[in-house]
Amino acid sequence: MLKASGYTLLSVFIVNLLATSGDITLSWTSPIYIQLYSRDPSINPLGRPITDDEDGWLGSLLTIGAIVGPLPFSLIAEKFGRKIALLCIAVPHIISYIVMAFARNIYLFYFGRIFGGLALGGGYTLLPMYITEISEDHNRGMMSLSLNIFWALGNFLPYAIGPFMSIMWFNLVLACIPTAFFIIFLVIGSETPYYLLGANKIEQAETSLVKLRSLSNDVVQKELEFMKAHLKDDEDSHFSDILRKAELRKALVICVFLIVAQAMSGYCAITFYLQPIFEAAGTSLSSDISALIVGSTMFLSSFVAPVLVDRLGRKILTIFSCFGTFVSLVILGSFFYVQDFTILDSDPINWMPIFSLILYILTFNFGLGSIPWILSSELFPNSVKQIAASTVSSTFWITSFLLTRFFNDMNDVLGKAGSFWFFAIICLAAALFSIIYMPETKGKSFSEIQEMLRSGNKDFGKEEGLHPEKF
Repeated sequence: MLKASGYTLLSVFIVNLLATSGDITLSWTSPIYIQLYSRDPSINPLGRPITDDEDGWLGSLLTIGAIVGPLPFSLIAEKFGRKIALLCIAVPHIISYIVMAFARNIYLFYFGRIFGGLALGGGYTLLPMYITEISEDHNRGMMSLSLNIFWALGNFLPYAIGPFMSIMWFNLVLACIPTAFFIIFLVIGSETPYYLLGANKIEQAETSLVKLRSLSNDVVQKELEFMKAHLKDDEDSHFSDILRKAELRKALVICVFLIVAQAMSGYCAITFYLQPIFEAAGTSLSSDISALIVGSTMFLSSFVAPVLVDRLGRKILTIFSCFGTFVSLVILGSFFYVQDFTILDSDPINWMPIFSLILYILTFNFGLGSIPWILSSELFPNSVKQIAASTVSSTFWITSFLLTRFFNDMNDVLGKAGSFWFFAIICLAAALFSIIYMPETKGKSFSEIQEMLRSGNKDFGKEEGLHPEKF
């Protein structure tokens, strides 16, 4: 196990509560749709079933908020620091859950979803950045992929408690998570040394690094000097460099392609509509139990990638993940093809939906679900990192919005089988792209990564190149 100081681990754990708050919003719709379609006013606070159009907006408005969210929170992070920006992200999460707890008309649910989306987009942009900036080179991958565990926990909670609680109490319970984060992080959270050095707050940066590493001032001086040298190299960088410099254009293309592949692999559509998918499949298990099983798999499998990422590397895990999701979606599409387009009896194979979705979640969590976000925080110098990360994040949420808003229309045109086969083709394309173009950043410092990109080294998987002294 790669070691990290106790305070760094504590800091990562605390900010990951915000990751959980964010991904709750993704699977929130799965149990809530069932209640909002009910005609029973004791279950449905609207007093009437929602329409198909309202169904689509409840899913897609979250992604509209997430498209906008990266920009304001990135500006706050740049001007006031990562800590203040993360605290600000918690506020719309809290407001969103409280508003939806007491909503009695559809527009308040719309408001809550947009507000939750703002925080979701900001979190996906800043959380990987914060964690990579407080971690050490040798454990940065493990620390970053801890996000995957808490993202998966956020996806799991609605499946675990949503079907068994009223909409009001469900949302009030969810509001406790970002509230707990805000209070704890406000009291003991640390600003990142990279931000403090960039703001020319040298003494505060040293204090922060001493706290994060649980070491004395003398011991952390070498790491501090290395950070200063890295930032000095980036002093003359500007946003225009992303378009002007070949290595940064390449980094942006890699990140955007992988993040679009992640969105178009169908993950948001599947998590939003997990229980309705099982109802359509007519599995022998009830839809809420099936969704709970898949959600449990999502959470438990998320512990695997953080253990492997700094051993096997980002590239191998991503390739394996893409091929695994491809196979699982082909299987799921085949089931719906037999059910919808043949006269064959699908009862003997009604185990296939839950099997394929468990396989999908397992392999998605190994790489495709989180590594593109890590790369967006690793491949760019500090001076352009925030605008690059915001661009990648907004691209993801624009793609997710289009996919979730028109998922039902997509099923009408292509059939459920065609939709899942379309997602499978995207995953296969992502696997081939990763084999050819994806860089390997395992164990490399930010300076080393930039030197690797500048040198045009095409063999990204090798451990060759610069090897500055480790701390």
